[in-house]
Amino acid sequence: AILSAAPAEILPSFIDNMAEDISEEISNDNEPVPFTLKLPVWDKDASFPIKLVKVDIIEGKTSNSLLVLLSFLIFISVIIRSFALYFSELSAAAFTNRAINDIRIDLFKKFTNLSLGFYHEHKIGELISRSTADLTLMQASISNIIIGFVQYPLTALFLLLSALKLNCKLTLMVMIVTPLIIGITRLFGIKVKKHSIRVQDATAKVTSAYQETLLCLKVVQGFCTSKNRLVKFKYLTDFLYKKTMHWNRWVRGIAPIMDTIAFIALPVILIAGKTYYNLTLGELVALFYALSRTYSPVKNLSKISNEIKTLQGATERVFGIINTDPEIAEKENAVTLPRHKSSIEFKDVCFSYKNSKPILKKISFRVNAGEMIAFVGSTGAGKSTLMDLIPRFYDVQEGQILIDGIDIRDVTLESLRKQIGIVSQEVLLFHDTILNNINCTGTFSDMNTITAAAVSAHAHNFIMDQPGEYNTVVGDRGSLLSGGQKQRISIARAILVNPSILLLDEVASALDAESEELIQKSIESLKGRCTIFAIAHRLSTIRNADRIFVLENGEIVESGTHKELMDKNGRFRQLYDMQFHA
Repeated sequence: AILSAAPAEILPSFIDNMAEDISEEISNDNEPVPFTLKLPVWDKDASFPIKLVKVDIIEGKTSNSLLVLLSFLIFISVIIRSFALYFSELSAAAFTNRAINDIRIDLFKKFTNLSLGFYHEHKIGELISRSTADLTLMQASISNIIIGFVQYPLTALFLLLSALKLNCKLTLMVMIVTPLIIGITRLFGIKVKKHSIRVQDATAKVTSAYQETLLCLKVVQGFCTSKNRLVKFKYLTDFLYKKTMHWNRWVRGIAPIMDTIAFIALPVILIAGKTYYNLTLGELVALFYALSRTYSPVKNLSKISNEIKTLQGATERVFGIINTDPEIAEKENAVTLPRHKSSIEFKDVCFSYKNSKPILKKISFRVNAGEMIAFVGSTGAGKSTLMDLIPRFYDVQEGQILIDGIDIRDVTLESLRKQIGIVSQEVLLFHDTILNNINCTGTFSDMNTITAAAVSAHAHNFIMDQPGEYNTVVGDRGSLLSGGQKQRISIARAILVNPSILLLDEVASALDAESEELIQKSIESLKGRCTIFAIAHRLSTIRNADRIFVLENGEIVESGTHKELMDKNGRFRQLYDMQFHA
């Protein structure tokens, strides 16, 4: 430990003198052979701040106090080194975890702000992989890089300067291989980054397969497709294995190449040093010692280079999402939308998804505040798309949507969406309590207000029958509740926010007669309190709508009350007869 702490420039005299001392003692057979040490100590008055103190350790003659002192110095040096290593790694871990935690929060925030169109183009499982596997890889890489960049360059620089002071020409001759090392490190780094991205892409596909299978488990088990899914999953994992091995070949391959270069270069010191520079044994060994010790941190720096390239691959995938601009964005001068109290108007609205045919074509109508209107039509007519335009889940390509005469693109998203309650056919509940699912915004602390919303949605009675009443956990996506119960909780959630606009997307299409009747009563109680847009598959549920619009191929082909449309004997009458005669 003492020898390794000594600067390389004080080693020549140490080794030469030690050899002389041992030779002298061996020649005297009558005296015990001493083991001679020269310890480096600090001397502020000397030209060089370190000087050597000669200590002879002779069996039977050396003071026990000296041995105790040496042991104590070694013990102290080990303790200091251990604590320094501990605190440096702890500091690196604290910095890394804080940085990753901030990135994780930014990524979650971005996920919640990106428009729905983004999720049509990306698999959810792959996005989850970026927020888990990629961040874990970044965390490990950053920690290793921080520690390595502090430790390895300083060590290499100190030892290299020592070697240059011992013999500048010979050291520079050995350093001729430096450009070769840099070139190899750069080449391997490029390959490592490329294969790292491929590994993360393959990992994302495996994560996506897990997610899809678990979400569709009823289909997998019901149709006995587990073997088929397993075959596809094994293909993905085999692909991941191949990509991981490609990455490992480049990551691990640099070490043996660096070793080969070192074991070719370092013997040059012994040959050239003795042949051309007449170095003493002590100088030769000291130079060899300094350069060989320099090789270790240089080798570790090449590993750090691979870590950096791996980090770059994961970082590009993560920040590729964080730096994505939402398709639906607010204008810089967006205003707050006052509470809706006049009308909602569609003016020549046209819309199409990316790379698809037009979904809505020149849609125009006007709805007065407090009215209930309904949309009917065959599948793919554009009903759900039309509803998604009101809260700006998507933006129109042509035309305008006006609320009380204000274009919804001119107002803040928050002021628009806070006025809208949404109840969809596919009920989306969190793995949380009934209370927290109804009060999902977390802004209502008055239990009486929450209970009143549940009563209006005809949900209070069944909630009180649950083991924990309002504190009952509903399970993953509401799996512990029936379809009708989940739908009534969804309606209670919409009622609680006191919306001025209520969007109902086929809320009763998959329910039994009893649940449908209760939900119908809930909707009827809301008429006049807010403007209601409803999509209906069961035409009997919209009999009391103020107006019904019939959509076909993205166009409004009929409109009127239920009675007016029945009397027309048009498309609505055809749909009605097909449903009820069937």
